Amino acid sequence: MKLRHNLRQLQIFQEVVRTGSLSQAARRLAITQPAVSTAITNLESEVGFLLFRRNHYGTQLTPEAVHLAEGVDKVLASVGHLDELTDGLRDGHAGKLTVASMPGLSPTVMPRVMARYLVDFPDSRLSLQTFSSRKIAEWVAEGQFDLGVIESDAAIEELVLEEYRLCMALAVPEGNPLAEKASLSPVDLAGETIITLDQHHQSTLKLARAFQQVGMTLQASIETHLFPSVAMLVNEGLGIALIDPVTAEAMLARRDCHLRIVPFTPTITLDVALVTSRFHPVSRQGQRFMPYLAAELAAWQQRSQDRYAPGA
Repeated sequence: MKLRHNLRQLQIFQEVVRTGSLSQAARRLAITQPAVSTAITNLESEVGFLLFRRNHYGTQLTPEAVHLAEGVDKVLASVGHLDELTDGLRDGHAGKLTVASMPGLSPTVMPRVMARYLVDFPDSRLSLQTFSSRKIAEWVAEGQFDLGVIESDAAIEELVLEEYRLCMALAVPEGNPLAEKASLSPVDLAGETIITLDQHHQSTLKLARAFQQVGMTLQASIETHLFPSVAMLVNEGLGIALIDPVTAEAMLARRDCHLRIVPFTPTITLDVALVTSRFHPVSRQGQRFMPYLAAELAAWQQRSQDRYAPGA
């Protein structure tokens, strides 16, 4: 037999069980006693067995009703949890938000954003994933991540982009005479050991074009894959490198820092983007998180322009 009783009937039944009285249950539920009696009669008709025996001492549960009461308590508790979950989802703080970041920003920018967000929404659950820009682009597009931060040149058609341009600068060992200059150009770097990311990275390609514009050829002596690695190589005095402003500031804050950051002309930017899927809707929590991340990226864009753009 398929049960068709509704939640209100179960709530009334639960209250009668708790109070042991139809009249007390009616008072606690702010309804009439006949309404309680009708709900119990209808529930008994639906389940097919007697729930209560009325006697001179009150209302006594049948053995079947005792077992049913245990199940009703679980059902109504689950409904309560469901109400809490739907309230949380509506308010944007339930569920886990998964954010992916390119390696260069993951250990620095993202923790600051998450910390600010959690101050305002302490009950939120966040997951930070670090992958290459190309992997993040694919997985955000597929809906596996809510949103991500990538290098713009890794973007694909299935993504919605909010782009930012971070002015880069040269990291120079502090013992090198070029470290004392107000700014540097490709001509200044003639004869210097140059450290770059791989030859296909946007920063390397842009630096090579800057050299070409003055009739020079970029000759990279050392290549690596991450800006923090580049910065540490410069810190060891192995050469000069173009690095992003986030890595630059993190390096300057270290006690063992032995390099200087010098603006470069012409301006070269690291182009990054906050990305979401074009075909998978962003969760309410993701929508609430995005302004925090966008504000941080915009602040880095402005800060880098103020410090490293020509004439800054």
